[in-house]
Amino acid sequence: MPSCWAECLGDCGNKISREHLISKSLWVGDAVRVRVQGFPWCKEGEKEIGLSGLTAKILCTHHNNGLSRVDEPGGAAFTQLREMTRLANVRKAMKPRLWKIVRYKIDGVLLERWFLKTLINICCDRDYPIGRSSKVVGRPSEQLVKIAYGLESFGERAGLYFVVRTGMHVNSNEAVSIAPLIKHHTHIEGGVFSFRGLRFLLFLEEEGPPQPLDGIFIDGEDLGNAQLNFHNREMKVETGEYCSQVLTIDW
Repeated sequence: MPSCWAECLGDCGNKISREHLISKSLWVGDAVRVRVQGFPWCKEGEKEIGLSGLTAKILCTHHNNGLSRVDEPGGAAFTQLREMTRLANVRKAMKPRLWKIVRYKIDGVLLERWFLKTLINICCDRDYPIGRSSKVVGRPSEQLVKIAYGLESFGERAGLYFVVRTGMHVNSNEAVSIAPLIKHHTHIEGGVFSFRGLRFLLFLEEEGPPQPLDGIFIDGEDLGNAQLNFHNREMKVETGEYCSQVLTIDW
């Protein structure tokens, strides 16, 4: 019998619903592709999840509805990055000039919760406990559930990192790739995401992630020499010699 991964909150509804593993707000028609790697069944490379595999009975209707607010920032960020790519391509075809800077804003805390919810969804009912303090294979710890629902916050150096390096290839397309970080074959300690070509790390433990991320690849990119920017507040896009767009992340 399917059960709700948020049942530790104690207020489950009496019906299990089909939860979208990746928020439907990201999709443009059927364009978004979701790829997963790192589990025993996809250790040799990425496996694409078809549309039929993008939902699962892992939340009750009450707790599914309770995460609807978290879906919005994920979809908004995906849409804004799509628009930033479109505008950058338009301006690259124009004569360089001092551009009118276009500004965008994202709620960082809600986006961080979106990444947590998505990591839990993908890892739910699979091979490892989610978080060091989880005692149940394929299920998140009570603390992570409370963070996903905004009842607690990540502490110390746990949370969302931008993964960047000079010259990193960014292929901004309709795709999300996810690779869980598995600690000594015992539990999930985080996840690396490619989100419209940008790389993010969500790390679940307070001591923070290992640096560098040796031996970790996503979308064919070796992250071993990348820099981890914790709670990054701003991303600038230059076209030619001039700043063209600025994305601000509020924390």
